[in-house]
Amino acid sequence: MKITYANGKVEKYFSDYSKMQRELPSDWVRTIKKHMDRLIAAECFGDFLTLGLGKPEQLTGYKNIRYSLHVAPHVRLIIEPNANQDTVMICTEIKVEGVSDYHGSKENWYIP
Repeated sequence: MKITYANGKVEKYFSDYSKMQRELPSDWVRTIKKHMDRLIAAECFGDFLTLGLGKPEQLTGYKNIRYSLHVAPHVRLIIEPNANQDTVMICTEIKVEGVSDYHGSKENWYIP
């Protein structure tokens, strides 16, 4: 799958995991790297969802379709498929929004 990023800061961290490791715990970084490797290897988003790895969960309350992938308790990798509800399973491009704790009344971005 093709991967894009929400902004340059997100791309900087996701293209250099050693830089990410200075900001986040190493077990989080390992999990994030596994998720990214699996997303890249998948032909389409539906293939990735079928695996069920990372406990993918569709988020509500956003203008665009967003999914979260479990990184640690209350910490999620937030991704946005470049698709609408009808084409999400055949989508071949996703945008990485960052790493967030979205539980509770506000979002706390670790990598915005």
